[in-house]
Amino acid sequence: MDKERKKLYSLVKQWNESRLDLFCISDPSEKLEFHGVIRFYHQDSTNNGKYATKCVRVSSTACTVDVIITLAEKFRSDMRMLTKPKYGLYEVHVDGDTRKLKDDEKPLLVQLNWVHDDREGRFLLRNEDNKGPKCKKVQVGVGLYDESEDTIKGFKLTRNLTKREKKQQRKNKKLNNIQKKNTEDETNTNTTEIENISAVKHLYNQVPESTFTRTVSNPEAVMKKRREQKMQKRGGNFRRFNARVDA
Repeated sequence: MDKERKKLYSLVKQWNESRLDLFCISDPSEKLEFHGVIRFYHQDSTNNGKYATKCVRVSSTACTVDVIITLAEKFRSDMRMLTKPKYGLYEVHVDGDTRKLKDDEKPLLVQLNWVHDDREGRFLLRNEDNKGPKCKKVQVGVGLYDESEDTIKGFKLTRNLTKREKKQQRKNKKLNNIQKKNTEDETNTNTTEIENISAVKHLYNQVPESTFTRTVSNPEAVMKKRREQKMQKRGGNFRRFNARVDA
């Protein structure tokens, strides 16, 4: 326990050294619990789509579901009646990297881990039901034939299908269902990725980085450290390349 607490204490110390006082994290307790402030964003559809922000003090034990319930009360009182699956909490970064937090994740721990790469991120509360129209692909031939008899352009033929034709028909129907499911899965995946990228761009365009939105206390020092890390990484790669050439 002491080893974990020391490791966590060191991580918190690194965070506090480069963050504004408002976003400083408390020292971990004996039970490894700590508290900190997180700034959350939410797009208000009733206010011309403008983003509202709230700074909320969060415990390291609070999971995503708990935080969403709290945010529902903070942002809009009428959001309290919305069910959990309708809203999701996303971690977004200016480079376009975005992901949805799982229900059992701890947002404060997620934010604390940004210190590893000196990253600046944001937490965006998104309405999961507010999605764009999905593309529907028409399958050629579907509905042309019924299961028990031929149907062409609305005209039914009295001839019954043979056993062989019925077997082939069931096989074709099964293949069509598989293709339809694969197409829907691919469409949903592509749509989600496009929506995530669009949401990140829109958030940073509408609420650009400024002294109001940042958590870093000294952006210039952070940028300098990032450049030094990149140079060290490039130097290491160059030395390894020379070693391979000499060998």
